Amino acid sequence: MKLWLALCLSLCSLPALAKTPEQIRSAFLYRMAKFIEFPSLNESGVRFCFYDLKRGPGAILNKNKALKIKNIPINIKIVEKNTTIMELSKQCEITYFDGAIGDDILPAYDKSMPLDMLLVSDNLSFLNNDGMASLVQEGNKIRLYINRQQIAKHNFKVLSRLLAVAKFHPN
Repeated sequence: MKLWLALCLSLCSLPALAKTPEQIRSAFLYRMAKFIEFPSLNESGVRFCFYDLKRGPGAILNKNKALKIKNIPINIKIVEKNTTIMELSKQCEITYFDGAIGDDILPAYDKSMPLDMLLVSDNLSFLNNDGMASLVQEGNKIRLYINRQQIAKHNFKVLSRLLAVAKFHPN
């Protein structure tokens, strides 16, 4: 009977171990970087850029700087909101935009210029405005959406293993 009670109590505590959307997005960003070939990747490792390192996926990855991709530690950078997309492309392999920041920044750059970085946000409107990828919350899940037309225009290669787990938007 005591064993049964202990088992029931341990199962009841499992929801307390549930991951937040920010934790899941940060894990997605880290895993995504493993399946993208960036032309600018060097000994400094994959450079993740965020506009906020106090909360969201940036804060979580910033606390886990020991993570490695291809045996090289990841690099976390904070960027200013007035940094242009072309400047970001020289400084980062992956840039993450929370909320509407991406919708504000995307119209300001010349979309005919190929970039060396992946732009990721957390909403589908980002993809509708020529964004590249979004980590969208649907119920209690986070789903990866990719704008296939935008990905094809840029200087990095998304491997098929990442494309296999993504949904495509717009169709």
